[in-house]
Amino acid sequence: VVGFDGTILTSSDNGTTWTSRSGTNASLNGLTYRNSTFVAVGWSGRILTSPDGITWTEQISGTSNNLENVIFENGSFLAVGYSGTILTSPDGITWTARSSGTLKNLNGVAYGNSIYVAVGYSGTILTSPDGATWTERDSGISNYLSGVTFSR
Repeated sequence: VVGFDGTILTSSDNGTTWTSRSGTNASLNGLTYRNSTFVAVGWSGRILTSPDGITWTEQISGTSNNLENVIFENGSFLAVGYSGTILTSPDGITWTARSSGTLKNLNGVAYGNSIYVAVGYSGTILTSPDGATWTERDSGISNYLSGVTFSR
């Protein structure tokens, strides 16, 4: 579990009891796990990684924009955030900025059927076949979009 003011909570008993862990004082918004690595993202471009959910290491994201969400799909981690920020990483440690083509805040990202979809402010929807090249799609609305998922 991640949250405001650097909150990181872990449970080893199916969620009955929780232990507070700390890796940063920045608020954290997104969390994923894959390839034996936890990756948490948050405010001011914070990215933290952990092999066990207990010990956390801050990584260099290359941005000071707030990061809202992170996933691992199609062989890499992908994080989205404010001002159209999109970052990719093969290992959660080394991150590459990708051009999203928008300055709108991005809040959610998902992958399915061989396509990434990122969503955000003002009805923003972006798609990408590889996480590197993005195309803006017309959602037909101007509402704040906060999440997206695929059904398998």
